[in-house]
Amino acid sequence: MLLILTNSIDGTSDEIVRRVGAARAFRFNVDLWQDYQIEVTGEGFALSDPSGRHVHSHQIEACYVRKPTFDDPLSIPEGGCLEAWQRSQISYLCQELYNICKRSGKIRLVEKGAQQRFGKFSQMQVAANYFSVPSWRFTKGSVSPHFDRPTIAKTLVADFVENYRVFFTTRVESGTLDPQYPWFLQDEVDADFDLTVVYVAGRSFAFTLDRNSFDGVDWRKQINKTDLPWIRYKISQDFDERIRRFMTEAQLEFGRLDFLLADGIEYFLEVNPNGQWAWLDMEGKEGVFDAVIAELTKNWTEQHCESIHRSSCV
Repeated sequence: MLLILTNSIDGTSDEIVRRVGAARAFRFNVDLWQDYQIEVTGEGFALSDPSGRHVHSHQIEACYVRKPTFDDPLSIPEGGCLEAWQRSQISYLCQELYNICKRSGKIRLVEKGAQQRFGKFSQMQVAANYFSVPSWRFTKGSVSPHFDRPTIAKTLVADFVENYRVFFTTRVESGTLDPQYPWFLQDEVDADFDLTVVYVAGRSFAFTLDRNSFDGVDWRKQINKTDLPWIRYKISQDFDERIRRFMTEAQLEFGRLDFLLADGIEYFLEVNPNGQWAWLDMEGKEGVFDAVIAELTKNWTEQHCESIHRSSCV
């Protein structure tokens, strides 16, 4: 049985369940926690979903962390909020479900919390051993930062800015940034393509996007607005090996690596240890889904699957 820790609106989990088979997967949607029956004891944990399906920790052969987050932000009043406390309890529970599965060797591909262990500064310091990395700095001073080269400002976290707005990568002018705020700055690369690589346990699946196909410097602004034409890209053996060595040093079995491609040079931007990837292979023709499913179901036995099916998973 595959346990997926996610939420109810994650389309990637929809596809994973469809491809693995509903009888072989149990999905815990943290945002619908009130609809589940949950029990954790010294013997393990048991979950029942809204349809009445049950799973016990001893039946789980693999656990996959997808998106166990609450996507709708709370407006917390000055006196506190009961729902915020409840969510913190469920988030803690989710971490412990992960920990139990990890101790029994059931975690597949994604390490929960890898973003904290291997954040952007660490990523770029390590990546400099394998790739070209645009010069960067994080700064907070008494005067506005100055710079001589075209520069962009980026965010370190995906959190909302006031009124639930998102901070996208943006071109900035020297001397114009408010010194009251901390700034993450990087030299702008005059690139022809965005290059993203989905890394799955030693295999790299690369795709490019022509930067003339969207406005500005951040293609994410066009999500849900424009059908961006990502195209499968064949990487060199040398680049593939450097990716593998970087991910080995980072102790990551999975990630989506983002680069800029300019004059044949790959400029490293970041690796998201649990980045979105399904949109690159929704028809299942590029091999990404096949690689992920193969890792999630590796070493499963048909006999065990049949016993789960008979006992409690349908």
